[in-house]
Amino acid sequence: MTKTRATITGWGKCVPPVKLTNADLEQMGDTSDQWIVERTGMRERRISHVEVTDLAEVAAKRALAAAGLEPTDIDLLVLATVTPEITLPSNACLLQERLGAANAAAFDLNAACSGFVYSTAVAASMIEAGTAQRALVIGAEKLHFLMDYHDRNHCILFGDGAGAVIYEARTDDSGVLANDLGADGKAGEAMVSPTLGSRGQLDRPRDPAIDRLHFEGQTVFKHAVRGMEGSVRRTLDQAGLSVDDVDLVVPHQANLRIIEATCNRLGVPMEKVVLNIADHGNTSAASVPMALNDAVSDGRVQPGATVLFTAFGGGLTWGSNVMVWGDRIEPVTTSDAELPPTDKTVFDLLEANRAFFAPLHEADADS
Repeated sequence: MTKTRATITGWGKCVPPVKLTNADLEQMGDTSDQWIVERTGMRERRISHVEVTDLAEVAAKRALAAAGLEPTDIDLLVLATVTPEITLPSNACLLQERLGAANAAAFDLNAACSGFVYSTAVAASMIEAGTAQRALVIGAEKLHFLMDYHDRNHCILFGDGAGAVIYEARTDDSGVLANDLGADGKAGEAMVSPTLGSRGQLDRPRDPAIDRLHFEGQTVFKHAVRGMEGSVRRTLDQAGLSVDDVDLVVPHQANLRIIEATCNRLGVPMEKVVLNIADHGNTSAASVPMALNDAVSDGRVQPGATVLFTAFGGGLTWGSNVMVWGDRIEPVTTSDAELPPTDKTVFDLLEANRAFFAPLHEADADS
């Protein structure tokens, strides 16, 4: 009996129009284009003028069009995000209503930067089990909301955006072959953002010293490289594959140094690796599907190719998926979905962040 697997049949991404370049960051703090590029590989990232569900909606509509499906064809909708615009109802339910995906179960998933890989494992497992037939999986983030744009160590890294894919049940040779997921909550303090949580009293005023991203870069780097390397090896072992069998690696776009170090330890040549970090920065759960969309558009994905996703994020979490691509690399049709235009500059969009965190840095300067 042929095994049912989840095969990607649609893909799409949404990129906000406003860019935050390294030159812009030079105007905000003590940094330089050279310093940023040498440490991260990033040259620009996007800043959203709309909410995270708006980003997800455009990416989802483009993925549905690429698959040639209607929203009512979807029976599972998973939205991976660490920056939900509201807590209840889930952002996935907001998106379900907007799309008209009335037949879909819907929920959010928060595994930070590993969110899309986690969501892929969930969707693929449900399709294999027969619980779902067509799943819409989205990674969407509005990370700039959390950033202190006076702190060059953090604000240079992150950008906004969304990516989406459609997984459909198939009984041919294509589809997700294996998944590996893991977490280390003990090390979770290396990356913390309490801003969107319920910790503390209801009337607690927002405090820039508390409600800022806590990020230990060196600790995260070491865990990221080890975590992704081990996860990739376990995933390939499950699938009965070797590193040499992989045609294309789509990693989380966290930092160019992390990606290069991980691939070096695995023995993966960089020409097999998809990179869009220079243009988009770290978009957390959105980074893998956005990079995949670019790879398909650029002709780097071919029918029958073995494609590997791997990611690492706050939690600390990590995960990998390996799959065989289906027979189609061209969209069935395209969507005219677009974000509403804006006349705001990047400095307009970041003004509130700068004002909120300014007292923290003024206090540091005075001490």
